[in-house]
Amino acid sequence: MKKVMAVALAVLLLLSLIPMAAFAAPSKEEVSAKIEAARDALYAGKETFTAAESYDFVLFLAAKGDGAPYKDAYIQSVKDAFEAGSMTTADRIALAMICLNYFDVDIENFELNDHSTINLKQAMINCGTEVDSPYNYRYVALCSDDADYVEQVLNEMESHYTAGSGYDYWGFSTDNTCNFGAIMAMFGSKQDLVDDAVNVVESAKTESGYYYLAEYGTDGNADSTASALYLYSILEDQEKADAAYELLKNFDLGDGNYAYQDKADGANAYATRDALKALLEYEGLFVEPEEDEPKEDTQDPSEDVVAPTDGVGEAKEQTQSTPATGDSLVACGVAGAAMLALGAALVMRKKKEQ
Repeated sequence: MKKVMAVALAVLLLLSLIPMAAFAAPSKEEVSAKIEAARDALYAGKETFTAAESYDFVLFLAAKGDGAPYKDAYIQSVKDAFEAGSMTTADRIALAMICLNYFDVDIENFELNDHSTINLKQAMINCGTEVDSPYNYRYVALCSDDADYVEQVLNEMESHYTAGSGYDYWGFSTDNTCNFGAIMAMFGSKQDLVDDAVNVVESAKTESGYYYLAEYGTDGNADSTASALYLYSILEDQEKADAAYELLKNFDLGDGNYAYQDKADGANAYATRDALKALLEYEGLFVEPEEDEPKEDTQDPSEDVVAPTDGVGEAKEQTQSTPATGDSLVACGVAGAAMLALGAALVMRKKKEQ
């Protein structure tokens, strides 16, 4: 009898390991390879990036694309956009600042075509909360070191949120609510709103992926599933992020492109953008631990105290996929750790110089 029980217990233990093996987290190398493939699928062969394409340029740079060949033309396009009077929203300026910062351009004394200079950070603040898409508020918050302004942005977002339904941007959707939850988690202080957003998002989860809104059908799609992966990566919820990553594979065409819903429909640029955005964030969860350096016995104990770091951690203490249609010029929110570094450096560089 004891032998039978022992065998049964062994079988149960073995079976309990099967789901874990089936849904084991991927390697960082696998995720990085998917990022590179998606980047190339979207931008390989692209000759220029203009100010109107700053969102795509930020994605490209975050995915470790080589920005050098685009430098001069991009900077000139930003100058031309100001001259044409088209840099009229906070997110257009924020996106441009992130790209300009990549080239180490002085964004507080940016020289225009007439040789006058403009403080882009102040120009962004002067736009108030006017944006092309609320998905881009993450860029805006990252690019400002004015706590009052960031609070103004968060209050504007909160005014469009309904508990139990989500964020209303041309209607409610999983995509909208993921974006809201991510931004509030990064910059806000109201955990109850983040928790509610997660509950709303989880209600849209199915075996095929996350769906957009029940009244439009409950079949999963790439955009909503990628948005969920984006949210849970920012929340550092490894379990939910791993599960969303597995679901995103349902739309992966294997060549860097993603289909919106049915793989037979072929590549969808918006779905691929959202996937790239999410994968960049997801890659940030794969952090290799740093090796501790040996300490000398004579070391002052006070040296063990680590000062607050510039950038992401500070941004969180200060208190962005696609819009409802999945359109371009939207916020991936400075997707991924690389993009966060760009935004953080932009915010803090001038502080260090002062």
